[in-house]
Amino acid sequence: MHWKIRGTRRKFVPTLNKFGFVYLITNKKNGKAYVGCKQYFLGKKKSNSKWETYMGSSKTLLDDIKKIGKKHFKFEVIAEYKNKRSLRYYECYFQMKYNVLSTTLEGTDEPAFYNSYVGGKWYRPVEHYVDEVE
Repeated sequence: MHWKIRGTRRKFVPTLNKFGFVYLITNKKNGKAYVGCKQYFLGKKKSNSKWETYMGSSKTLLDDIKKIGKKHFKFEVIAEYKNKRSLRYYECYFQMKYNVLSTTLEGTDEPAFYNSYVGGKWYRPVEHYVDEVE
């Protein structure tokens, strides 16, 4: 299993009475990252979501993993949550905290995150906005 506890080298051991976890996947070659969430079980019958082998839902991220290899990525669990509402809220919270839609890799115009939307509703802006008041 590739999941580790964020900021450590310790293997992630889930609390399966929780609903799921928020994660950060980072490309070790260029620093580009992805923030998402994964639940442990699906549906009323609680079938396994295959979270152990899950590598994210971004097509661009998955293409990069396939192209350069899984060993060049860090798969980190930020935190676990007890229900769907908390899981979705904190996924959005961390996406906003890390400003996944407008942060760029240092010295470039390249997006720093593979995420193309936050919370399934807000999409990457077409142009960059600079607040003159800050």
